[in-house]
Amino acid sequence: MFPVDLSRPNLREMLNQFKDIARFDHSVSIPELGSLFRFDEGTALGQMQKGVAQIYDVPFAYLTTNGTTSLNVLALLSLTRPGDTVLCQRDSHVSVFAPMIQADLRPVYVEPVYDTDLGLSLGVTPEQLDQALKANPEVKAVFLTYPNYFGIATDIEACAQVVARQGTHLIIDAAHGAHFGFHPALPRPAQDTTAAIVTQSTHKTCSALNQGSLALFNDEQVIDRFYEMVNHLGLITTSFSYVILASVVMAVLQLYEQGGALLNQAIEVATEVRQQINQIEGLSCFGWEARRAGFVEFDPLRVTVDVSRLGLPGFAIEKMLVEEFKIYPEMGTLRNVLFLFTMADDHHSGQQVVMALTRIARRLPPLAPPQVLPVPPNPPQVLSPRPVFFHPQRRAVPVRESIGAISAETIACYPPGSAIIVAGERITPEVIAFLEEIQQRGGTLKGASDPQFKSIQIVGNTDREFR
Repeated sequence: MFPVDLSRPNLREMLNQFKDIARFDHSVSIPELGSLFRFDEGTALGQMQKGVAQIYDVPFAYLTTNGTTSLNVLALLSLTRPGDTVLCQRDSHVSVFAPMIQADLRPVYVEPVYDTDLGLSLGVTPEQLDQALKANPEVKAVFLTYPNYFGIATDIEACAQVVARQGTHLIIDAAHGAHFGFHPALPRPAQDTTAAIVTQSTHKTCSALNQGSLALFNDEQVIDRFYEMVNHLGLITTSFSYVILASVVMAVLQLYEQGGALLNQAIEVATEVRQQINQIEGLSCFGWEARRAGFVEFDPLRVTVDVSRLGLPGFAIEKMLVEEFKIYPEMGTLRNVLFLFTMADDHHSGQQVVMALTRIARRLPPLAPPQVLPVPPNPPQVLSPRPVFFHPQRRAVPVRESIGAISAETIACYPPGSAIIVAGERITPEVIAFLEEIQQRGGTLKGASDPQFKSIQIVGNTDREFR
């Protein structure tokens, strides 16, 4: 646990200044309480920022009510200049493509290991990262995800060392790792590396209200530039919610004061559920035993259930759980259903999941697992996202006629929100086949102009018009 003196600053005292805030409807910020647009340690909000930074053992913390999406955008814009090249983990959240449009950044990618046994992407290995940086020495910033949606965590310290040796800035999207560091069974916290900025979704794995998130800074030289972005780019609302901000601080306090015991209970519940699901015919869950390259650490609160032997996609099983049992999994995929256990879960909630899955499996006799398409290889990049976004002659064509053309759309499977094709890339048969399968089996295509995926927008069939 991080050493911290909660009497200086006294976060509870600061929270008391907010105690009546929920009684009022404030359409503008209140300078006396503090602002997201400047840091003033004399205000309640400024003191809470100092306290949160102290708990996470970093020089500075920025709280927001816009979620981690906006923090990812601000972080990339703060560490780059227009025209720079950025190296991104290919399955990063689609928020990384917004600054590419805004600042005309050129993306290059490092592809995480795809494990056919698990049917999942793992993490980027240090060796992959080193190879990608040597192939692209012009890279100004690196954007990595840690852990991924399924709790799989790479050796993030070794990755950070690779980036540091290249003299490049590192941003870590730790949206699903806000609770790391508060229990010994959890992976290493991302902020314990040399990453310049770490973004976290306090509302995902902790008890903050929706949209409550944090950016943790190890590089204090970035802070002024970050606030420039906050003030001038319109990415942070001027009507931010003090209630959400207070909930973020309360969630961090809960982690500090009670996290060890609450997380221990949640880990015990998730471990028990994983063991029991592995006894259900037709279902299986992986755990620590599945570790390999790109899978060095694991968040045991993530229970990923392989339902492929039931003969239905994970999307269909997820729908059954919601409609019949009022159980809301974190998400379904073609092959898996993911459950996220939190500090609010106990033995009873775990057994509800086991019971529901047992009933579903009994009515669906085990079958040979259907063929599941792997995530397609990265399509060839022809243009950066910005010129495509502003191209005046985009047009929609039937998806089967689009192969070979340049996509005007960035389309992700959501959740988890990872892009399968990015605007400016050439459309391949593998991309079309994968997106069609996702749509037909009940998945959501985020960013697709046609929700039925009968058509797709393109900007041309050849490179000639762009030369």
